[in-house]
Amino acid sequence: AHGRDAERVRGLSVPAHGSLAGLAARTGTPVHCADVRTDPRAHLFGDGAEKGLGPVVAVPLRVGAGAMGALRMGRPVGRPPFDDSEVALVSGFADQAAIALELARGRAESEELAVMHDRDRIARDLHDLAIQRLFATGMTLQSTTRAIADRPEAAERVSRAVDDLDTTIRIVRSTIFDLRTTDGSGRGGLRHRIAETARTAARALGFRPSVRIDGPVDSVVPDELAEHVVAVAAEAVSNASRHARASRIDIVLSAGDAVTLTVTDDGIGLGGRTAADGRGAERGGGLANMRKRAELCDGTLAVEQPAGGGTRIVWRAPLD
Repeated sequence: AHGRDAERVRGLSVPAHGSLAGLAARTGTPVHCADVRTDPRAHLFGDGAEKGLGPVVAVPLRVGAGAMGALRMGRPVGRPPFDDSEVALVSGFADQAAIALELARGRAESEELAVMHDRDRIARDLHDLAIQRLFATGMTLQSTTRAIADRPEAAERVSRAVDDLDTTIRIVRSTIFDLRTTDGSGRGGLRHRIAETARTAARALGFRPSVRIDGPVDSVVPDELAEHVVAVAAEAVSNASRHARASRIDIVLSAGDAVTLTVTDDGIGLGGRTAADGRGAERGGGLANMRKRAELCDGTLAVEQPAGGGTRIVWRAPLD
């Protein structure tokens, strides 16, 4: 939107049926009227955003045989309607604008394709180089453990290093899946969306929750169930942020016979919250929503209090 009261018009929705812009986009031909206030084909924006407008013209933004939208222009009440020469002039401008928009879209798609190729190359390099080297190092350390069996302290340190390498391998594999996986809409799969949930939460928390994902969650979790998993993860992190006063949040997602989401925080725990924060949340808020989603998926929700304090949410649904 540009011009008088543009900030009041920008972002508003226009019906495809029942508006001059929708008519122009559907038919691919220009439409104009002498007074937008009385024309039955027109749609007036609410809240007086177009107060004082009279003559209006809408022309299609043509792309090939169709239209990607419409350009709509208006004049104040009392000004003459748009004549044929002006409609032709606006149509020519709209054609140029449509070409520019189409070129921009094509460029964006080309850049996205280049990024996807680059991501695939990085994922391939991580798999072929990093994981194999980490695995070989772990095997070497394991064999070393037998050689120093008579030195328990050293053997324990080597064993811990092997465990750390296993964890690192899982993290790298998770990154590889994230790099390679997108759904049909171009939006990331479940693995990517859980990581995005953590990134979004970091802005409110002041720190980023840790994320660990085990198993082929993108290939075995159906789309409908994935929506529930993402919603539960966001709800659990939000609860920890708003009520638990946590300084650490760990998100673990795994897939086997079932998909299991575990969100653990180091906050004050349910016992330390007020009634409105604790059982109140269960009755009408976050926990109740998570439990309802579990029931819809024939799953379960468990709220646990770890020995070290805080709260652990375990949400599980079968993968039948």
